[in-house]
Amino acid sequence: MRRLTKKQKKFADRYLDTGNGTKSALEAYDTEEENCAAVIASENLRKLNIQEYLEDKARECAIMAYELAKNAQNENVRLGACKDLMDRGGLKPIERTDITSGGKPIPLLSNALHDNNGTQKTTGA
Repeated sequence: MRRLTKKQKKFADRYLDTGNGTKSALEAYDTEEENCAAVIASENLRKLNIQEYLEDKARECAIMAYELAKNAQNENVRLGACKDLMDRGGLKPIERTDITSGGKPIPLLSNALHDNNGTQKTTGA
C-alpha cells in the first residue's frame, strides 16, 4: 500500500470519525470553502491508497467487534457487537415508518375493518 500524506491521513481519520467527506476535507486541507472541500473529498475517496487505508481500519474494527461479541463479560456489550456485525453484514432489520397517513386511519383499511356504524367487524374462525 502506498503511504498516505499527512493531510490524506488526517482526512481519512476524520472521515472514519465523522462519515462526512466534506467536513473531513475542511479539517484536513487548507480550505474553508465547502464546494472545494467536497471536490477534495470526492477525489480522496477514489484514491486507492486512501481506500486501502479505510478498508484496513474497517477490518480492524470488524475484528474488534467480533472479539467483543465472543468474549465481552457484559451481555449488553456482546449483544451490541453482534447487532453491529449483523448490520454491517447486510442483515439489519428493515426499519419502516408510516409516512402516508401521519398516524390517522387509512380510509380503505378502516372501511375494511369496520362496518358502516363504526363497529369493528369480526371474522368467524
